[in-house]
Amino acid sequence: MLPIVRVEPVNVESRVVSWLVGALRSMLNTDVVAGRGVSLSKVIAYYDEERGQIRADLLVEELARELAPMPVVLIDADAYVEGLNFVFGIAKPGWGGIVFLARLRPEYYGHPPSERVLLERLLKEAVHELGHALGLEHCRTPRCVMRFSNSILEVDAKSHLFCAACAHKLHLMYPGLLR
Repeated sequence: MLPIVRVEPVNVESRVVSWLVGALRSMLNTDVVAGRGVSLSKVIAYYDEERGQIRADLLVEELARELAPMPVVLIDADAYVEGLNFVFGIAKPGWGGIVFLARLRPEYYGHPPSERVLLERLLKEAVHELGHALGLEHCRTPRCVMRFSNSILEVDAKSHLFCAACAHKLHLMYPGLLR
């Protein structure tokens, strides 16, 4: 059975959520819906004031206890995990993932705002975290969406699509999931 993917926003504009739902529907042969969202107070509980970031690894564990499988939680904030300065997103295999929008925005790097650039980056990171949630590891293929990104330049360099090997692995685990 194919999973239902729910886009769950936290302080994210509805047009961004709607766009992502449509983009994921065009890639996945399963239901993709906009959820009711996650309470901002739930997220703030994992905010590290000293760093000005959300502790992503702890938050994903908390949300996995509360939300049914296959959410893509969108949070308009910056985040980190222990040992890393930041993360664009995080996933829990078998459950779902979280994408943090702060570092996906061009203005974070001193560039003019661009919704097009934000949406392209958001799609890549959402698909990447869904890939992990569905059981994929990082990939070495340069343009594969499952390639690890340590910088925004690396996010920009990859595609929003799975390489042939990753698509094959997904097909074996979830036949018919990819369009």
